[in-house]
Amino acid sequence: MIEAMSQVTVLAVGGTGESHPDDHRRHVSGLLSEVTGALDERFASRWVGYPASYGPVAAGGLSYRQSTEVGVERLIDAIEDAPGPVMLIGYSQGCTVIREVLGQIATGALRADNVSAVGLVSDPEQPAGAVPGCSGRGVAGVGAPIPDSVPVQWIAHPDDMICNASEDSYVRDIADLTRSMSFRTLRTWLAHTWVLLRHNSFQNAGKTRVSPRQWRTDLRRLRTAVNEVLGYLPPRLAWRGVRVVNARGGRHIAYASEPLDASGLTGCQVLAQWLQVRATFDAPLRVAA
Repeated sequence: MIEAMSQVTVLAVGGTGESHPDDHRRHVSGLLSEVTGALDERFASRWVGYPASYGPVAAGGLSYRQSTEVGVERLIDAIEDAPGPVMLIGYSQGCTVIREVLGQIATGALRADNVSAVGLVSDPEQPAGAVPGCSGRGVAGVGAPIPDSVPVQWIAHPDDMICNASEDSYVRDIADLTRSMSFRTLRTWLAHTWVLLRHNSFQNAGKTRVSPRQWRTDLRRLRTAVNEVLGYLPPRLAWRGVRVVNARGGRHIAYASEPLDASGLTGCQVLAQWLQVRATFDAPLRVAA
């Protein structure tokens, strides 16, 4: 029997600020459009809209946690609507959405046999050692489990703190405190913050003590945190007419514009190549003609 390649649906979930609560577009937008734009005719790409908010930082005002929950629901609907094999790609907060869906697959709460590959650009829950050159891990801590049946490709820059924060980074404490931040649901945020403080369940809880030796360590941690934040901020900063060049900046948004490694390819191009290789050689993507 002759085999033919079934068209692969690529579902793209963008980062904070790249979507909004009433986003019903189907064409891929934002940074991930540089991935889908490099794919060949075997792929059909679709955007998965969701709030993509981080409290007051983006439109909608939902907390990061609430925004992610909505994204999970919409991504599951999109997976179920896809006519054939599916690949998932995410950027930043979109990676968290995908990781939650993968966690449901891994635990058996969700049946999604058509998901064949996943690409994650700047995953806030990136595991340690997932990317050569990244000595840290995602700033949001350990994410949901990943099913063994689904191959995952992480795309990360060593100076991007979102996916490669140092193990004892102060930025982790900020991430813990702001995950439920929302002025629309202020009482919920305060309640979660109180539980976090009362149980001292910060990622860095075991790395912080009151002692002179700890103070010396904290000076090093503070310098590291400053460098990590500078890497996240834009390359050029302006405030009240004063303009400053931030040579370290822009690492979190450079995946579509700057070479990621010695190959000269951007992170988005590297991911597009990987998806095409998976589509070529993975047997589950072939269907009987």
